[in-house]
Amino acid sequence: MTKVSQTKFKFQYQPVYGLWLLVVIISGVLQAGGWVNSWRYDRLRVAEGDWWLILSGNMVHLNWSHWLLNMAGLGIVAVFFSAYASAKQWLLVMLVSALLIGVGVNWLDLDIRYYVGLSGVLHGLFVFGALREIRYYPVSGYVLLAVLVAKLVWEFFNGALPGSEAFVGGRVLTHAHLYGAVGGLMVWLGDWVVVRIYE
Repeated sequence: MTKVSQTKFKFQYQPVYGLWLLVVIISGVLQAGGWVNSWRYDRLRVAEGDWWLILSGNMVHLNWSHWLLNMAGLGIVAVFFSAYASAKQWLLVMLVSALLIGVGVNWLDLDIRYYVGLSGVLHGLFVFGALREIRYYPVSGYVLLAVLVAKLVWEFFNGALPGSEAFVGGRVLTHAHLYGAVGGLMVWLGDWVVVRIYE
């Protein structure tokens, strides 16, 4: 368990910062190098055996605006939630969320040919972070969790938030946000069960 400072906003280096930086670098290099089409989720290629695209699609973006928006979200996670879990736990959240997104899109969203973006994984990170925050800062944790749930419910019934598709320059696959959020919840539940067993 990573020790959490009693002063919430005091900067303190966390080992997981290396993970966040790696995501920024890899996704930025892929964007700058023009490798989006090679790394994006592609239904036909997955059907032909390129299963790794289920995970890699989360690392590439439609354009630089899309990339910057997601990196800003990752920055919020890094600043406010990093201390709540180890680097391994955060990596697990990312992998489980990315896997659920890829499998969900592949099996449930049959009209989707391509998928790119980290936003679904970010929802998993935010859900996990909010649930962990409740232990240390209950009010802000519950408020954040309520906002996330409200956003997911809105998107489920009404589609993307107003203006979001215009900003990123393409369709926002809101189901991916839900799949990613479920991934974050699953990792938190698994951690909660393990803690209860070994208490």
